[in-house]
Amino acid sequence: MAKNAPPRRLGDAALSDFIAEHSFGALATLKRDGRPHLSTVLYAWDPETREIRISTTEDRLKVKQLRNNPTASLYVSSDDHWKFAVVEGKAELSEVTRTPEGERRLYITLKTDKLYGTALDIA
Repeated sequence: MAKNAPPRRLGDAALSDFIAEHSFGALATLKRDGRPHLSTVLYAWDPETREIRISTTEDRLKVKQLRNNPTASLYVSSDDHWKFAVVEGKAELSEVTRTPEGERRLYITLKTDKLYGTALDIA
């Protein structure tokens, strides 16, 4: 591709494959004042249900914020940052379970309402 090429929109299948190829992203939740709060998370993508699943502990700020407002987004970037995908949707929180070590854990499931992203083809 030519230098200074415009961003190329990624189709649904390409976005799903890209998200599946990665496991780290930035989860955006909303603070009470409406500003975003970003957390680096390890996630799993289910392409059939179009859901992101994140394991976390109950005491995390993202859990408190999702209880107040379930709107969330996950941003995933390529290693070179020339490609990205965003999953937007509503999050659901699982029941809290206690691990043998005493941690109170739960799953965040982000159900996809919108999926988008682009790639810059820089040569």
